[in-house]
Amino acid sequence: MSIDTTQHRRFGAQALAPALALLLLLSAGCSEKETTSLQETAPAQVPTESPVADKPADTQPASTDGQKIYQKSCQACHATGAAGAPKLGDKDAWAPRIAKGNDALLASVKNGLKAMPPKGTCMSCSEEELRAAVEYMVGQGS
Repeated sequence: MSIDTTQHRRFGAQALAPALALLLLLSAGCSEKETTSLQETAPAQVPTESPVADKPADTQPASTDGQKIYQKSCQACHATGAAGAPKLGDKDAWAPRIAKGNDALLASVKNGLKAMPPKGTCMSCSEEELRAAVEYMVGQGS
């Protein structure tokens, strides 16, 4: 019985690519010691007076910055197209994804899709932060 080693090598390389992509994702991810943008700006105590709605618009806290989350946790793959990730700003690659809607994209990020693990590389990101990153990337791809 003869074994075709060329086919086995090709299969091995195909199986190795997602594993390497996952390793890249995990190595670029958030560490336990890092804080999220929400943790950095969160007050130590919840104020009992003067709710945010009473403040002028320019003094209200900024919403979660999707660009910062992208730069910290998403660009390792979405800037290079690693493991088939759509590149930021590639309108053709993003069009079919954008057509599904932001909720479907958020679900893919939360649950993982193909080589991207659940939450991408930011295991400590909240749903709000993930949504902000999705909205930032969609804005760049539309």
